Amino acid sequence: MSEPCSQATRDLLERLLAAHEAWFDVSKDYAFAGRTWPGYAEFHSQAEKYVLVKRAKLWGANVHEYLFFETVPLLDATMLEDLVDFMTTEALAKVDLVPDHMTSYLSLVVLADAASPEAAKLAQKARFRKNYRLGLQGWADLRVAVVDVGAAKVYANARGRELMPTLLAHANMEAHEPSEAMRS
Repeated sequence: MSEPCSQATRDLLERLLAAHEAWFDVSKDYAFAGRTWPGYAEFHSQAEKYVLVKRAKLWGANVHEYLFFETVPLLDATMLEDLVDFMTTEALAKVDLVPDHMTSYLSLVVLADAASPEAAKLAQKARFRKNYRLGLQGWADLRVAVVDVGAAKVYANARGRELMPTLLAHANMEAHEPSEAMRS
């Protein structure tokens, strides 16, 4: 899906991948489930609490993030629907239900030279959560963020707002908050 984008969009992707290298395993031109993504980053964290010795483990929690970057010249609603569908079906296969799995974030960041108003609204309304064994074995959440490089705006769904500080810091842009009518 990666068509040629403006130099500004390609430079932003490079800055974002470099920013994630400290905590994430970062790949360029990442092939997964029949698609090639211009950028991909994966993060894993494990926390455990013991009583005196490691055999007496009180609890453990594993947190994972699978962050897919896409670049497009023009993002429309149909294209974003396809990407969100990919994230909620194919990318969901990334979730590994290890014994102490707590949460996995399926994160999609679309860097676009331009984004249609419909795509911006869709990004803000996107929702997905999958509970495993009624939440006892954790869950997976979808985070979506769209960076409209031409308009200098970032749009994100409720869970994707957690991505915004990093995106805004590297893009020198403003956040676009949904209107009150869209929040309900």
